[in-house]
Amino acid sequence: MSDTENFNSNEPGRQAYDQAQKAFDTMTDPKAYRDAQAAMGLDPAKMTEAFRTMTERSMEQSKDAYARMKTAADQATKTLESTMEHAHNGSLSLSKRAIEGLRAQAELNFAHLEKLASARSLSEIIEMQTSFVRRQVELATDQAKEMQQMSQSVARDVSQPAREAAEQASGKDAF
Repeated sequence: MSDTENFNSNEPGRQAYDQAQKAFDTMTDPKAYRDAQAAMGLDPAKMTEAFRTMTERSMEQSKDAYARMKTAADQATKTLESTMEHAHNGSLSLSKRAIEGLRAQAELNFAHLEKLASARSLSEIIEMQTSFVRRQVELATDQAKEMQQMSQSVARDVSQPAREAAEQASGKDAF
């Protein structure tokens, strides 16, 4: 006996096959599908309207979510651009100030060498050297203070866009 003959003779298996075939036929035949829905107490017109309403609501929610995400992304981009601009400008200012400090040190060194070349005695050299070291320390101290103040200012400027964005975000509802 072959598998096909065995299947056809198997009563429960045949009933399951027939039921599956009937369900498939019902789903592919629009009239039979509507009749089956009506038999279950479902109104196709109401289902279509409910589906349409649900789809429209879902689309609106998706559009709103996208708009909020786009706004948040735009704000984050602006914050990052502003932060990077402040960081670049601050770095440039600090670099310029460091170069100015090196130039001032170099000028002080050359002026000191010129004075040393005109010295007439050891005591005059010691006096010039003492004065030179004192001016170097004062200059280095002033430059360090100025660099510290500039660094603090740059840090404030760099963090300002992020602070403003955080303040704005805390004032708005999160999506």
